[in-house]
Amino acid sequence: GSCVAGTGALGSMVGGDGGGGFVGGGAFVGLGAVVGPVNYVGGGGGFFNVEPNKVRRIKVNTVCLEHGKKEPNPRLKYTIVPIEWITKKQEVAEICKMLGSGKLDQGAAQAAAWHYSDNMSWQELGQKVGKIHLNGFTEPYFQRQQVMLGMQIANVARGRAVQHIEASNKIRQQSESESLKNR
Repeated sequence: GSCVAGTGALGSMVGGDGGGGFVGGGAFVGLGAVVGPVNYVGGGGGFFNVEPNKVRRIKVNTVCLEHGKKEPNPRLKYTIVPIEWITKKQEVAEICKMLGSGKLDQGAAQAAAWHYSDNMSWQELGQKVGKIHLNGFTEPYFQRQQVMLGMQIANVARGRAVQHIEASNKIRQQSESESLKNR
C-alpha cells in the first residue's frame, strides 16, 4: 500500500542491481526496498546516495495518500516508488515536496494531501475522529490549527502545481516546435 502516516517514519532503502534513480522529498512511501541505485534529496536539502545492494536507514516525514488504508506495519516490506505511480495530481506532489523541506507541520500537510488525493472537504477533515476512548470521548484527528494551516498549504500547492503544469506545457510545445523544424 502507499499509505504511510506519521512524522519521522524510519525507512530502510536497499539499492538494487538495475539502473535509474529516485528523487524524493517526502514524496515517497515507507519502509522498504528500491530497485536500482537511489539518489535522494532529503529534508533540509540533504543529498545522499544508496549504492546497489546496500541498505540505508533514513528518517523522513511522510503523509498517507490513500485515506482509509490501514496504518503501515514496520514488519512489512514496502516499495518506494515515484509519486506519479500513486497520483497524477500535481498538487499532491507539491505538498510532498514542501513536506520534504522539513518546514511543514505533518498534520497540516496530511490534511492538505487528503483534500487533494481523496477529495475530502475541509469540513470532513475538521470533523474526522482520531482517537475514541473507552469512556466514549473522542479526540479529533486534526487540531483546528492544522486544518487552517492545511488550507494555506493547499492554496500554495495549487499555485505551484499551476506553475509546474504551465512550465511543462511550454517545454512540450517548444520540443514539438523544434521537432517540426527538423523535418
